[in-house]
Amino acid sequence: MFAQKDHLAFFAGAELQPVINGYRPAFQMNGRFYVNDRISLGGLLAYTQQNHSDNFGYLADRTRSYHTTVNIIAQNDLIRKENFSLSAYISTGMYFLNLVNPDEMYTETSYNHIQGVWFVNQYEVPRKLSRDLFYNIQPGLDFSYKVGTITKEKVGIYITSRVGYQFVLGNGDITNGTQLTKPVVSLGVTFNGPK
Repeated sequence: MFAQKDHLAFFAGAELQPVINGYRPAFQMNGRFYVNDRISLGGLLAYTQQNHSDNFGYLADRTRSYHTTVNIIAQNDLIRKENFSLSAYISTGMYFLNLVNPDEMYTETSYNHIQGVWFVNQYEVPRKLSRDLFYNIQPGLDFSYKVGTITKEKVGIYITSRVGYQFVLGNGDITNGTQLTKPVVSLGVTFNGPK
C-alpha cells in the first residue's frame, strides 16, 4: 500500500512562494514519518530570494531579500489507493526574511577543527540590512500519483502536487505578514518507503 506505519516520505520540488512583491520560484522539501497507516509528522523547509530596486530606506542602490520557511508538518492521507492518494496537511512554524545589500560585501571567517587540524575559511558575504521573523501557518491539500517503484524495499516514486494557503502573522521592519499571506502551489516528487 502507499503508506503504513514505519514508513518514511520525502518530498522535494518547486514552489511558487509569496514574497514582498508577488511570487518567486522557491525550493521546497519536507520529510515525514508515519505514526500509523494514515497520519505522518515531520519538518518542512522552503527557500527563495528576490532582488529589489528599492532600498527600503537603507543606504543601498539595490537590495536582495532571502525568504526561508521552517515548519513542522502533519499530514493525513484521506484517500489512499495503490496508485494515488489525496491528503490534507497543516504546517506551522517560522518565516524568516533577511534583507541584504548585495553591492557591499564583508569577509566572514569560519574555523573548523578536523582530526587535530584547524582549517580557516574566509568568504565574502553581502552586508545584512534587516532581519524579520514571522509566524507562519499553512493548511492545504496534497495529491500524489505513483509513477514507479525502485529498489527491492519497494520505495514508491510519486509525482506530487500541493496546494495551500499561507498565513503569515506579524510585522517587520520592511514588510508585514499580510503582504506574504497568499495561496501557495508546489509540484515535485515524493519518495515513500519503509524505514
